[in-house]
Amino acid sequence: MARKVKASSSALGDLPTKMIVAKKAKLADRFGDLFIYRNLEPLDKQIQGLKKAAGKMGISGNSIPRKHDDEYAAATVWFIEEAQRLRGAAKNIKELLVIGDSLYNDGQAFQNVRELSRWYGSCFIGSEDLEEKASGALDAETNIYESNRWAALTTWMAALLENGLQVGEETAIIIDIDKTLIGARGRNDSMINEARLQGIYSTMDSVLGSGFDKAAFERQFTELSQSKYNSLTEDNLDYLVYICLTLNAKLVQLDELIGQVESGSIDNFAQFARWVHSTMMIKSGAGERLRQVHESIMTGIHVGDPTPFKRLREKEFIATAAHMGNVPDSMSVVDMLDEEIVITYELMQLAEWLQARGCLILCISDKPSESACPDPQVTSDLLPLHQIRTHSVGTDIGKILKAL
Repeated sequence: MARKVKASSSALGDLPTKMIVAKKAKLADRFGDLFIYRNLEPLDKQIQGLKKAAGKMGISGNSIPRKHDDEYAAATVWFIEEAQRLRGAAKNIKELLVIGDSLYNDGQAFQNVRELSRWYGSCFIGSEDLEEKASGALDAETNIYESNRWAALTTWMAALLENGLQVGEETAIIIDIDKTLIGARGRNDSMINEARLQGIYSTMDSVLGSGFDKAAFERQFTELSQSKYNSLTEDNLDYLVYICLTLNAKLVQLDELIGQVESGSIDNFAQFARWVHSTMMIKSGAGERLRQVHESIMTGIHVGDPTPFKRLREKEFIATAAHMGNVPDSMSVVDMLDEEIVITYELMQLAEWLQARGCLILCISDKPSESACPDPQVTSDLLPLHQIRTHSVGTDIGKILKAL
């Protein structure tokens, strides 16, 4: 059994509260190219990805697993062990720490990896709420610590050290990217959402042109975003936006679709896509751009690609890049958090401290690579997100870390 970290629950009155703007930085300054996105192909080309190493990972490789899947855990363990080998570490990994913002995705991924690897470890889930009293709780069963302050990373780390974890060369740390490393949940995640929304609207305009009905799209998107439709959308933005695209193009009517879902006639996205395919064969009027999108969706389903709406993700990448490092240094903290996607300063400080202790850090995210890296044929003039300089914003936890 993996060692349990002693449970705790406390008010965190001694955490720093003053939010500051640190100097601009790029994630690559701290983490290099150790970034792995949804396609499970590391940006650091020394580490083989899913396409070449699926067999070594012990998974089929027929489709790309999602973050909460067991096969994703197998890939993660392989990436960690390979990165540890490549850096020439003298010790094997024995401890696992995960930092994220989603109990469902990051918390489940942590538990899957821990169960498979049998490594000791813990997971931090942050979601800032400055209107509530600072608090944190560590669950003894899951070893997951949840807090409403990102500065509570120090409290979590202190608890790990107190419970005997080494937090050194035998420790692997996985840090989530969206709404954790950048656009921290509860602090700056609205800018991640804003960039994503701009990407969606830009996609709709490029496919439907003047025929795009924004008000209708918003109604459709809001309705289908509800959890009761997860069997249809599979909680996948590519699928959800494509469904709304077909509704906006009047290939399908919303009431008719809801009826099909409620009756059980359509209970997954592939069935919906085949229904649209049949409809396009009968109905005329679908523009060439819409047909191209539909063909890419069908191809994605066939090859097991969970990110088939490439045009959408390209637009999201452009919008995200435009919101990084886009405001002056003199802007106030409050305004900056409303205008720019910023790096979480506490995580940059923690990462520096962890690396000084010899820890291995990988940035692993379910974020599609298409929304994080440029397409050589479409956006070659842009840098990948981890190479873009943007402001770091947060509280200064440096002194607390030094005292641990």
